[in-house]
Amino acid sequence: MIIRKIQMVNFRRFRDKIIDFEDKSVVLLSAANGIGKTTTIDAIEWCLTGNIGRLKTAFDTRSTNGDERKMNTGGILKNRDAGAKAKVKVVLWLFDGEKERILCREQTKDELNPELSIIMIDENEEMAKAFIREYVGDSFYNFHFCDVQKSFNVQSKKRKDLKDFFNEFITNYDEQNQIAENLELFAKDVDRYIEDKTKQKVPQAVIENHENQLAKAREDAKQVSYPLTIFYPDEKTEIVGLDKDELTAQKAEVKNCGYQVAKEELYKLVENENLKSQQSVIKKIASYWETKGESIQRAVKAGFSKNTDAIIRLEAKLSKLKGLSLSKDTIFQDGESMSALEIDGFMKSSFDVDKKAIKEKEKNMKDLSDEIELLSQNNKMLKLLSSLSANKQVVIEHRDAVLKENGVARCPVCGSKSFSTMEEALILKEADEYIKQNGEVVKVKEVHKTSLQTEIEILYQKIINYTKSVVEKEKETLETEISGLKVLKDEIQPYFDAVKILQKLGQEINIEELTAEKVGKLLAAVEGALLEEVKEQKVRDVYQQILTVLGYEFENETVQQTYAKVKNLITRSYEISDFSYDLFVSKINAIDSILANQTLYDLNQKLEEDNKKNQNLDAEIEELQKLKNSASQRAKDIKDVVEELSKDEYEKVGPALSKFYNKLARFNSSDGINIVQENEGISLVDDKGKNIVNILSNGQISVFMLAHFFAGINARNDREKMKVYFIDDLTACMDDVNMLAFMDLLKYQMTSKATMEQLFFITCDDRISKLLKYKLSGRGIELCELLEAAFV
Repeated sequence: MIIRKIQMVNFRRFRDKIIDFEDKSVVLLSAANGIGKTTTIDAIEWCLTGNIGRLKTAFDTRSTNGDERKMNTGGILKNRDAGAKAKVKVVLWLFDGEKERILCREQTKDELNPELSIIMIDENEEMAKAFIREYVGDSFYNFHFCDVQKSFNVQSKKRKDLKDFFNEFITNYDEQNQIAENLELFAKDVDRYIEDKTKQKVPQAVIENHENQLAKAREDAKQVSYPLTIFYPDEKTEIVGLDKDELTAQKAEVKNCGYQVAKEELYKLVENENLKSQQSVIKKIASYWETKGESIQRAVKAGFSKNTDAIIRLEAKLSKLKGLSLSKDTIFQDGESMSALEIDGFMKSSFDVDKKAIKEKEKNMKDLSDEIELLSQNNKMLKLLSSLSANKQVVIEHRDAVLKENGVARCPVCGSKSFSTMEEALILKEADEYIKQNGEVVKVKEVHKTSLQTEIEILYQKIINYTKSVVEKEKETLETEISGLKVLKDEIQPYFDAVKILQKLGQEINIEELTAEKVGKLLAAVEGALLEEVKEQKVRDVYQQILTVLGYEFENETVQQTYAKVKNLITRSYEISDFSYDLFVSKINAIDSILANQTLYDLNQKLEEDNKKNQNLDAEIEELQKLKNSASQRAKDIKDVVEELSKDEYEKVGPALSKFYNKLARFNSSDGINIVQENEGISLVDDKGKNIVNILSNGQISVFMLAHFFAGINARNDREKMKVYFIDDLTACMDDVNMLAFMDLLKYQMTSKATMEQLFFITCDDRISKLLKYKLSGRGIELCELLEAAFV
């Protein structure tokens, strides 16, 4: 397989470049640095693998996190003038002697990531991927390139990483290692299965608990006779022949009797506690009667035992009084409101008399106005002067007031200054003369009208003043009464609250009829119903003994709480006869003694089943443990054998490397090269155990890398399908002797074509370029020389 030519589009320094290798087995790229020699073989590697080995290693070393990777990635693949959406494309024309394949790889992003590119042969991705798997593999850079980067890297490689460096020299033990790893996984699975089986075992604590229950059951199994006294209907006194279910059911009925008796005793205590609460409240009520009896009666009379309507009604009445306008326009309506509110001191009859008088006078005044209007119709002057004449006194009073204030008074009609000194008789004299000539009757009626109007105003003011005085007095009375009622309510409210509490406690009391005497009788009745202390303790002992036998824990509960819970535990109610604590305990013990024999059998059977289950599981676990140990040991044996074989093979690689190294160095070193495998890594040492990479010079490192390169080519020759190799300026640090030896070895390798079908040799040294051409021409090997013009 050889590479005929290459096309590079937007790849690093090339925008669009095609280079023909002329079907030659040796391609010499000889030009100055920076012209594109290394970029060309980078393009070949990227097209075949989607990666560039020399750049990837350095990039990963300096990019320690995501941010740095983003900052360092620019220009690693794409031409700097290409747009963000422009594609990078490399096309290789490959020929295997019979068939040409055109391999193309494209990518848009400027990153070294094979997953981001598309590889095709004749626009078929699957065909291209199959070709890559068969001819290229996953380690193309490791085995096909020998460059300066590798010579630098070998000095910094860790011992565990050197294994990959020499993989091509030893047998591939991946299958054996995979078998060992599968065995280890199998051992882990078995271990988890053992853990699951262990969890299925009955815990030792459970077995010990069964053993303790068994010992107790043996103690309880002593036969106890069942009392003949019957507690409830259909109770059986012959219980020996009953089965387990029947015994359990009868025990539940007997316990139910116990709960029922306990409930009755608890009820007595609950009622007694209620009476004690009533006693406390009644004493408080009696104290109120002793100190505030009169106030209580007033509050009851006011209805405060039910609500505060009395205060609300008075406040509403006060609000309505405050809302009265008491003006001339509203006085009659306000009077009706006063009457409706039933205000004390408001004389409706007197108010109505004045109201009637005002109405009559207003009617008379209206009639006069109508008559004056009729008489003075079409004589506006007469009407005006009649009005002035009727109000002459008002005009005089006006003049006197203005004269006193300003010292001079002008006539309000004509503006004459003589108005100030005019005699009163002369004022409106002309008006009177006009009236005499044109209508004395109108004047008289105007005078009468004015008189009526004055009388009406006086009556209005009278009833307004009277109503205001009544309202003010009533408001003061209401405010005083409301304030007093509120004080009374606040004072007696605790009494009413106490009575309500007593009613909630079960006493039927009519609060309106309650008196100090009745309170005393009620207190005496309650105290008479209270249990004596000795009797109360006896009742308490009875229910506590019964509940203790029933296993009920009551220590942290009130009597009321215990009563409520016990009441819910009763399954059914019936009349219990001849109950006693001793009989109750005897019945429970008799049933338990018979049940204990059955429990004894059940516990024995359960214990045997648990022990047998654990024995079977232990047997299974033992077999699984043997299987796990066998798998683990087998995996270890395989790994030990592979380790030993690898170690032997690595020891044989050293002499092969030494052979090529000595040929290239042109002298036989007695130190030798040894590859030692230990602690999951390998070391390169000489015969004295000294690390070679610490001893060799840069030139010697270059010779060593070439030795490793050629040794690897020969080691992989029988299984390598892509025999195309690349050497990039590795000879820069080598001396003339090394260079001549390298050229001789290279020409023999290229002559046979058994190991190398095509070689790309890169150099910027014209002397080395001429030497290579000379050596190859001597063996009749043609080459394709690419000078600077080929890259422009």
